[in-house]
Amino acid sequence: MTVRLQISDALRRRIESGELPAQSAIPSERELAHELGVSRMTVRAAIDELVGKGLLIRRHGRKTIVADENHADKINRTAGFSSFSEEMRLRGWQPRSEVRQATTILADVAIAAQLNVPIGARVILIERLRFADDEPLAHEFVHLAHIRFPDLLALDLANSSLYDLLETKFGVRPVYAEESVEAVLMSLQEADLFELEPGAPALLTRRITRDEDDNTIEAATTLYRGDRYRMVLARRR
Repeated sequence: MTVRLQISDALRRRIESGELPAQSAIPSERELAHELGVSRMTVRAAIDELVGKGLLIRRHGRKTIVADENHADKINRTAGFSSFSEEMRLRGWQPRSEVRQATTILADVAIAAQLNVPIGARVILIERLRFADDEPLAHEFVHLAHIRFPDLLALDLANSSLYDLLETKFGVRPVYAEESVEAVLMSLQEADLFELEPGAPALLTRRITRDEDDNTIEAATTLYRGDRYRMVLARRR
């Protein structure tokens, strides 16, 4: 067994025994390196492994803490179609959003093609940081055609599911989505939003959502925390 695995196993045992209870801070990398007689790089690799497994949570500028029972496992993003709010409520968490911007812009070539609107058409842009309870989990940018949802910006985007608003207020029901997923590392600005270290793992998704008549509803880009999410795909032959 490598030194890294020995350290991660030792930390795991301390977590499972209750010596390091949920929400408690673990010793710093410097303290662990001194205690165990190894390099800080080795300690960091062991901690990264436990963060990746959802047992520890890194806090940017603060100490790394032990995940509680609700956060011990990664959140599965399946091939099914549900909103962020629905996913969080199913887990017993309270979803909320911090609306960073909600405005109208003019569609450039890329956005016009994605939404199937003319170049220069008015487009709604919504940027939200999505939370489960008080933990930031996702950062999203959503574009929608203003002509289809002219009063959307007047609605409560912080405490409501966007899909619920589209269905109840505009009679538009999302039923189909094409989505790509890419593994990325967070930039300094992105990591700061999640209170993580720069270079933290993340999942970047790009989604085009359509209604029952195959009309495009939204073009969305979302950054998910890689230490809290895994993608689950079901295939049948």
